[in-house]
Amino acid sequence: MNKKIYVSDEDKMMQDKTLTWGQSSVIKKPLSEYDQVKAILKKHNALNMEIEEVVDNTELYDELYKYFQEDMPYGVQKARTGMPDEWIADRLFELELVYDQEKVDDYNNDYAQRKGY
Repeated sequence: MNKKIYVSDEDKMMQDKTLTWGQSSVIKKPLSEYDQVKAILKKHNALNMEIEEVVDNTELYDELYKYFQEDMPYGVQKARTGMPDEWIADRLFELELVYDQEKVDDYNNDYAQRKGY
């Protein structure tokens, strides 16, 4: 009897492994998007960097582009309706894996205006 599980190893994300009879049948969940992107950033020593540094690193950017390609709108992928680097930067900021002082300042200013400060 064979069962498929996912191994949560950062170097071999989402690799299928087959269990044989008599082995543990514990099934691990696939890594979340946050964990997968964090593993990519960790691999390139880019955790908690400013977004400009992340986008300037060609190897890291290429790997992130490949990862996000399925979720990214087609027009953005082809740079027709938006820029892929900006889309990736926004996604990384949403996941709270990179730091963008400009976005933090914009958010704080918007919040202050809504509160009437």
